[in-house]
Amino acid sequence: MPTRRQHFVPRVYIKAWETEVTNKNEPNKKFQGVYYHGMNGSDGKTKESILWKPHLYTIGFKHSFICKSCPKVKSDFVGMIYNYLRKKENPVYGKYEHSVIKTKRSIEKHLFQIQDWQFFYYNGNVARKASILNYVNDLNSYILESAFDDFLEKNWERTYKDFVSAVHYGRPFALESGERVIPTEIAENMLSAFFIMLCRNPSFDAMGIYSSIKNNVLYPVFNDMFRDITAGNNNTDGQDLVDELMEGMWYAELYRMFYKKTGGFYHNVIEKSLERLQMTLFEAYDGAGDFITSDNPAFEHKLIVETDNNNGFVFPLSPKYLIFIARGNEGINVVDYRFANTDTIRHFNRLIALHKTEAVISNQADISRLL
Repeated sequence: MPTRRQHFVPRVYIKAWETEVTNKNEPNKKFQGVYYHGMNGSDGKTKESILWKPHLYTIGFKHSFICKSCPKVKSDFVGMIYNYLRKKENPVYGKYEHSVIKTKRSIEKHLFQIQDWQFFYYNGNVARKASILNYVNDLNSYILESAFDDFLEKNWERTYKDFVSAVHYGRPFALESGERVIPTEIAENMLSAFFIMLCRNPSFDAMGIYSSIKNNVLYPVFNDMFRDITAGNNNTDGQDLVDELMEGMWYAELYRMFYKKTGGFYHNVIEKSLERLQMTLFEAYDGAGDFITSDNPAFEHKLIVETDNNNGFVFPLSPKYLIFIARGNEGINVVDYRFANTDTIRHFNRLIALHKTEAVISNQADISRLL
């Protein structure tokens, strides 16, 4: 299967940090890109070449166990199997116990037993089961990749520009107040974009829920189970199975985010956020410096004790703007609008660098100037 690059930080988002850069291989050649500050140092790179993983959002047939809660994924697999069986040079059909499987409806009914199907040509001869199952087991659904494109990538620039413009020209909430009243829809769109960015990142942990389930429940149970099976020999099958289950759980969460109206982390946190949180838009003073971003651009910063009370969610929008989301007393459409001096910019940049997974992204080659 050819490599399919799936960017966990959208290129349309990274575009805000694009500038004229150079790289170590061709130091005299300038091109449009960003400065990537990673484990191997800093270098200029194009936005297409960074912040992606192969098939990150590709739902393989091995994850078909999520189909019961993700009907569009199931429909995707059913359609591919139906077309494959019909469009072979010699079409085939399946049998399972007393059921003849020729239609999409029958494929859907018996999908989870497909490994036990028998396959026949329409003349009654037996078809090669192994080759058909090899095809089925290699099936991939790209429904999540398409959803990210439709819900975020295609709308990000408008979401960003509408939000900044609404804050700039919003009605003051009170006399001598920095808070601005903006249209609720624009505020909710930005809040939604933040949590989509949070959930789509491979480091997403549902605020600690996933790692707790994995480390405290699933790993011990499955490791004990496989240790019994292998008579005490070291075996990683238990952990591999848990990792596969957790990946499926993440896919199901992303599916709920796009295709369901309630349930799951995303919808629950959005509901609570609309009740309790308030956004602050920071705009960098001219000449004060630039905000950076990272491979984990939307994150929660949480410390039990912090003197300047910076617990909350952080989301850099561009070198010029950053959103801070925390508990507030007003509605989500009341946005505090503040200017950021050099100290404030560096403070947030240090938080961004602290919460990176591997790399920081900036529009400057010397990252130390921004920290």
